[in-house]
Amino acid sequence: MSSKTQPKHKLIKNLTQAHSWLGLIISSLLFIIFWAGSLTLFHEEIKQWATVPHYPVELSATDKPLQQLVEDTLADYRLDAQERLTVYMPNDHYPYYRLYFYAFSGDENANSEQLRLVINPKTGDIVGEYDQFRLADFLYRLHYDLNLPAGTELVGIVTLFFFFAIVSGIFIQGKKLFKNFFQYRSDTRRKDKLLDMHNVVGVFSLPFTAMLALSGLIFNIAIIYQASFAVFLYQGDQSALLKDAGYTRYTEKPAQQSLDMSSAFVLIEQARQVPEKGITRAAFYNYGDSQAALQLTGEDPRHFAQRIETFYRLKTNEVISHSDIENYNVLRKGKDVLATLHFGNFAGLDLRILYFILGIAVCAMIVTGNMMWLDKARRQQQVSEPVIKVIGNLTIGIFGGTVVATAAAFLAERVLPVSMAGRGDYLANIFVALLVLVTVLTFFVTAKKQYIGRLLQLTALLFFAVICADWWAFGSELLGLWHIGYGSVLGLQLGMLILALAFLWAGYLLATKTRPVLPQGVPGQEEGKLLS
Repeated sequence: MSSKTQPKHKLIKNLTQAHSWLGLIISSLLFIIFWAGSLTLFHEEIKQWATVPHYPVELSATDKPLQQLVEDTLADYRLDAQERLTVYMPNDHYPYYRLYFYAFSGDENANSEQLRLVINPKTGDIVGEYDQFRLADFLYRLHYDLNLPAGTELVGIVTLFFFFAIVSGIFIQGKKLFKNFFQYRSDTRRKDKLLDMHNVVGVFSLPFTAMLALSGLIFNIAIIYQASFAVFLYQGDQSALLKDAGYTRYTEKPAQQSLDMSSAFVLIEQARQVPEKGITRAAFYNYGDSQAALQLTGEDPRHFAQRIETFYRLKTNEVISHSDIENYNVLRKGKDVLATLHFGNFAGLDLRILYFILGIAVCAMIVTGNMMWLDKARRQQQVSEPVIKVIGNLTIGIFGGTVVATAAAFLAERVLPVSMAGRGDYLANIFVALLVLVTVLTFFVTAKKQYIGRLLQLTALLFFAVICADWWAFGSELLGLWHIGYGSVLGLQLGMLILALAFLWAGYLLATKTRPVLPQGVPGQEEGKLLS
């Protein structure tokens, strides 16, 4: 080997080691992030499936005036006007208003608490609290902060390591990246098959994963560089930083002088009549006070990732700030572009399905990466046998437990009584409990392949149970929703059916696979190839 080749070979070897160990360290969290993110692509569809069958809306009926709905609702509460009041507009997926505001309880000294109410636009009735139907938002939070304190920063660190794994993977493959692009050696050694599966998925999904890693990195560690900029470039003036970043902050305090809000609702209605403004949200500051302000936010459907945002001072209807296609902040526009690319909401359903397939493929790539590490660790005997067993059990338990817990959460969303106090918390607890239970049981199971097969079959049965529960509870309502244009409910059922059939088939193959007879004196071989 020449002197020039040796440093290059050493570099590739070091990159391979770093790629393997970093991938192993972040694999469990990365799997959860990608799995939840793949489902979050259908956030609006999941939210519609969970809510609309319980509270159908007669679309042909006339909407009540928004001002009347808001004021009738607020009449029953002691509003904290110093906090923001936000109205989210109905859309094609979610036909209700969402009203978020802070109110005081009976205790004079108590702090105000946020209420998030769902309101029928036709009748003005309060459908319930938004958190009653938590599944869609639970999965979304699982994707970006794992539903943990400081989870946003943790996901940011995982994403940083994932980005390094992508870059190192490109260098490791090097010249073979395109030469062996379509290579899959199905009739050769297990090591070659796993490597080919890992590489093929990695190459096919490279633009997708690179974009997700980069955008996710920017989103999740924004607080770190935001704090750094505020300290070093703006001498601690965060307001100046946010202003330069394109974010308008309304900091004026209530003057304790009442002001009629009718003009604000006129502005909202005028904006809603213009399709190009795509109004999605109206936020009030100092509601009902002479220092009140209104922020209207929408998306221009004519342009890619174009936010429209206008601030009004309601006492005079003066425009405080405005942004659109001709007047925008470059930094905020860039963040909007990344967010649009990240969630794939710039095109139709077909693109999100493609994103979903790629996301699930990346989950499979993570699994094969762990399998290769376990096989290599056993061959080279660089890691003790107990450590290998623990890592293997955690791989099966966390990966399999996440999938089973997701199906159980869907079933809980459908069958738990709507009137149950803390319904959303029960759903989250069921997910966590199933994940922990499956992981713990993995340590006591010897037939790993059969166990994985049973987990997949259990997941399939849970999805079948969800579909049956849908038709048992809402058979006629589902058909009615289909006829009036809410096809996402049945579309989500179709997706669950396809997943259930795939899991059932894969589970059958694994659960019925004959366990090989091992020669005596070779302990732990099953654990060494526990995912074969």
